[in-house]
This record gives sequence, C-alpha cells and structure tokens, in this order.
Amino acid sequence: MTYQRKSEIRIVNGEAFVISDPVGNIYQDDNSNNFGFFFRDTRFLSRFVLKVDDQDLSILSAKEVDYFWSTHYATLPFESIFEGHPITIIRKRAVSDGVREEIIIHNYKTEPLDLTLSIELDADFIDVIELERAQNPEGKCDIEINSEENQHIFVYKVNGILRKSIIQCESGAEIENKKINFKINIPEKDEWKTCLTIHPVWEDRVKEPKFSCDDLDKNQPAINEPLQAWLNQVPRLTGYCSILSETYKHSLMDLAALRFYVGTEDDPIFAGGMPWYMALFGRDSLIAAYQCCFIAPDIASTTLSILAKYQGKEYNDFKDEEPGKILHELRFGEKTLLGEKPYSPYFGTADSSQLFLILLHEVFKWTGNKELVNELKEPALKALDWIDNYGDMDGDGYIEYKMRSKAGLTNHCWKDSGTSMIFSDARLAEPPIATVEFQGYVYDAKIRLAELAEEVWDDPALAEKLRSQAKELKQRFNKDFWIDERGGYFALGLDKNKEKIDSMASNMGHLLWSGIVDDDKAGIIVKQLMSNHLYSGWGIRTLSMQDRGYNPIEYHNGTVWPHDNSLIVEGFIKYGYRDEANQVIVNLLEASRYFDNRFPEVFAGYQRSVVDFPVPYPTSSIPQAWAAGASILFLRLILGLEPDREKETIKINPHLPAVIEDIRVGNIRLFNKNFSIFAGKDRSEVRLSDG
Repeated sequence: MTYQRKSEIRIVNGEAFVISDPVGNIYQDDNSNNFGFFFRDTRFLSRFVLKVDDQDLSILSAKEVDYFWSTHYATLPFESIFEGHPITIIRKRAVSDGVREEIIIHNYKTEPLDLTLSIELDADFIDVIELERAQNPEGKCDIEINSEENQHIFVYKVNGILRKSIIQCESGAEIENKKINFKINIPEKDEWKTCLTIHPVWEDRVKEPKFSCDDLDKNQPAINEPLQAWLNQVPRLTGYCSILSETYKHSLMDLAALRFYVGTEDDPIFAGGMPWYMALFGRDSLIAAYQCCFIAPDIASTTLSILAKYQGKEYNDFKDEEPGKILHELRFGEKTLLGEKPYSPYFGTADSSQLFLILLHEVFKWTGNKELVNELKEPALKALDWIDNYGDMDGDGYIEYKMRSKAGLTNHCWKDSGTSMIFSDARLAEPPIATVEFQGYVYDAKIRLAELAEEVWDDPALAEKLRSQAKELKQRFNKDFWIDERGGYFALGLDKNKEKIDSMASNMGHLLWSGIVDDDKAGIIVKQLMSNHLYSGWGIRTLSMQDRGYNPIEYHNGTVWPHDNSLIVEGFIKYGYRDEANQVIVNLLEASRYFDNRFPEVFAGYQRSVVDFPVPYPTSSIPQAWAAGASILFLRLILGLEPDREKETIKINPHLPAVIEDIRVGNIRLFNKNFSIFAGKDRSEVRLSDG
C-alpha cells in the first residue's frame, strides 16, 4: 500500500478553517487557489508566508494533529545530501474563531545565530462561492498599522459590509505594509519563539481564538476539551474489527470538525464539508444526521429545528423558493448579503423536504421524542403540502424540478452538477425532470409520516390517507419508471416530455433504501448494481460503464461516492441482500485505507482489476459530513441495530463480514440509558452498562 505526501494541510473548527501547504504557508498560484484562512464564507487571509533570511522553507514533516490543530517542521534548503542546515523551524497552529500560531526556531549550532524571520501577508476577503466556481477576482482593502498594539490590520469595507483581519504580534516585531519582520539572535544550542494571533472581525465584532499559544506550546488539556467532550458522548468501538474501527475513529474526528453553530443557535449541526461546503445544507445535513442518528440524535434534532426555521414562505424565483420547501443552502458571504447570490437561503433542491420528514421519523424511532415531533408538526405538514402541491409541477403524481433562478443550480437532485441528468447516449435531459430517487423518498416519507400521525398526533385519518397515497405511488411508479432493456432497471428519471432518461445510474439503489421497489424487481436491481459495469471493486459507481456519458473522473458520471453507497447498502439489507451489502462495505473500507482511513466526498471510478488502488478525485472535499457518516451507518447495518421504543432497548441482528471477527460497542446512549453491545460469529448480546 502506498501513500502520497499531502500537498495541503487542512484544519477546521466550526465556521473557521485554514488550508495551507505542508510548510504552513498560504499563498495563491495555479495549484493553491483555495489556500487561506476562512471564516463565515469569506477568506480573511490570502497570503501568510514565512521566510528566514528571505529564503523559502524546506518541509521536513507536517501533520494534522487533530482536526483543529496542525504542526509543521521545516528547515532551510540543504546544501548537499551530507550537510543539513543547523536550524529547525516549528509552527504549531490551532483554529477556532480565529487562528493562534506559535513559531519556534531551534539553533543547533555551537555558536549564536542571527536571523531575520519575515511573514508576508495579504487579504482579499473573497466570497468562498467565487472560489468554489474557480473564480478569483481581485480583492481590495485598506491597511492599518497599529505599532503600539503590534497589529497589522486589513480593512475591507464595501456597500456597508465591514470585514477586518487583525494580525496580532508579540513585542519585538517590525510591522510594515503587508509584512512583519523579527530580528532574531538565538544563543548556541537554544531556541527562540513567538506567538501570532489572527482575529477575524465580523461587523465590528472581534473574534477571539479559544486556544492560547501556551496551550499549543505545552499541549495543555484545554486544547483537547471540545474533542474529548464529543468522544465521551459517542459510542466507542473495539473488538477484532480493525478494518472498520480505524475508519470509524477517523469519521468521528471528521464529524467533530464539521460541527458548527448557525447564527445564535446554542447547539451544533453538521456542515456539508470542507472547503466549499462549510455551511448549513438541506440535503447534506439531513443525510449526515440520518446516518449518525443512533450516535448523535441531538444533532439530528437540532438539524430539523433549524431547517424548520428557514422553511420556505413564499414563491420567489430568484431563490427557487416555494411555501413549505426545505432549503438547499444558507450562506453569509458578501455576494449573498448584497443580494447578488440567492443563498440567504437558497431553495434549489427537490428532495430536502422529503428527507426532512424521513429524518423526523428517524429521530422519533431512536429517541421516542414526542415533544419534538409535536413541535415540528406544522413544518412537517407544510413540507408535505409542498410535496403534493408544489413539488408535483404538472399534476402527474411525481416530483419534478426546473431551475427558475438565473443564479441557481440547473439540477436540484443530489447529483446537482450540470451534466448529471443524461440519457444513455449522453444527451442532456431537459427540465422539468422527475428524478427517480425523489419518488422513493416521497414514498418513504409518507409511510413514516403516517406512523407519526398515528402514534403522536392522534390523527388516524391522515395516517390512512398517507398510506393509501404511498401504496398507489408504489404501484404506479414501478410501471412508469421501469425499463425492460439491458436486463431490467429503473430509469434515472423522466424528462419534460415524460421520456424515460435511460442511463443506468446508482440513483436506483436509493429506491431500495426507500422501500418503493416491488419485491420481484429488487434482486434485478441488486444484480445490476453489483455487476462490473456499475461496481468498480471499491464501490458502486454513479453511472454505468455501458453508458456513453461514463467518465470515471466526472463528478457524477462514473465516480464512487461513499454516502451514495451507504444508502444503497441499507437498501440491500432491507430486501435481504446482506452478503452483497457486506461486500460493498468491506470494499469501501479497504478503499479508505488509501485515504488515511477516511472517506473522501468522492473518488474515481476506475476498475479495481485494472487500477489496484482507488484514485483520488482532484477536488474532493475532505472532511465531508455525509462521507464520514457512511462508516457510522455501516456499523449500525453490520450489527443490524434497531431501537425498541416500547421496551426502551436496542435490538441486534448482526451479519459480520468474514474479515471481522467480532465487534464491541460501548457508550451507546439512548432512552436515557447506556448500552454496550457484543457481536461475534456465533453469539451477540445487548447489555445495560454504567458508561
């Protein structure tokens, strides 16, 4: 197994994150356009380059110690392979609401050393949305130097928007335009150190990093308190299951990194992913919360409550908004605040409303929280009304979408790139488009909502109506979307003329997850998804190799997405195909080993028999919430965990892959109890425990 040295280091904590090169430097060129210190969808620093005696540093090693903390070891360039430089530069960096960085220089010479440490600075305050779309316009700002306070300040003020970056130095710094210098004398065999702080200023509010340089220098316990609190809350996985436990451990770290607070909310949710999706999303946040519901039901509950607050209220073309619709994306960058972009919030999705209802039921299933279900009754019924009256644009009984916003997304499904909705001959489908998985989500949402209507809202008439609608939808859907050719499969969708979009895609696997597939078709779908043209050997591709539009490195037309596979795997299990489910799980876990035991957002779909390692996708987000959530869901599915609300316990029905000897899970906190679980080849048990 081979690993490549990282070309960039990413640390993140809530709305703040830093992307740098391994040395720790931030700059802009063709290969590092996304480097920077970011806060609330804005790049507050675009250049932060450390040099010694005007020389670039040479990397020795760099590590993301934890998701919010990195350490960088560097020196000056070697003169020969036999003669190293006598100094080592260490940078310890932590990000929270701002950045704290300690710089240490060791002198290993037997005589004093005089050096000049310089830090080159710049800020552009670019909206992250522009960077996501590969745009990099010139940012303009004023510069203030406060020598008394040892501060270099970038000031950006446009159309009433005020942003500042304050770089705070310790005494001894010489501050000039876009540069900080330190004249240093280091005694023999000694060291020199200093501390820098980067404060983002948001509308006159100066943000203070939570960690001090003293915390970094001495590795104080305080620096790990937020992470430790999260790890104390979630289940602990042990046993002879290293193929799962390593990825599970790293997924917990990724999910911890992506927790953030929306506005003035007191409780966190999961952001979509880093670097482009550090924001509240509808689909992404809902699916990640679903995957993690049994380990973090509080985050799932908060996700529902916050999305309900931003639920659509009017018919707004610019924002693709309709009454009752659940948002796609909420942003706070300049372009959004000025009204140039529609993300305040933007509603360009046609599945978040169904997923909202699915997650509401899932939270109730795992917690029995009737209070939450009652609190969200009105938003739930509004989402249901959107499904029946707005989502179905032409009254044919299926959810469709068509972009109305000139600044919005072309496609409103999870495959939201512009080229994802294609026929088998690679023709683009024309909207309105009824994507196949939408209909499955509607079926599942109505079945689940019927249970809530019956058990919580005491409304048997609504329950009966919803079940009847779901039954009728299932019967009609299995006829209208089915294609007999190529061995049988479900179309990707229906286009504006109700022509079946006949490409063979992973979307049909979501139908198994929803339960809308007739039993006599389920085995056919499983066989198709596990065939060589859709199965890469590492996971299920987004598009079949037999389709003309297939490309193993196109975002949605041939790649492998862990979250996509995780929902499909649950669908396999629902229809009784647990061996096939285990194969997908094991192969994806094997792939994660090539990504530091983490799941990236997406990786290339090359055939494993041809390329014996998974190929990274160039712009894949990592960490990403629903990718990290995949391993959490895999754990639940392997164990066959289901809640028993009546008895307030957990049921277990394990089906372990051959590569897993046994699994032990402790600290499962549900129903105000603490459970531990054991599953081996020949026995399993659930116990109450003390913690």
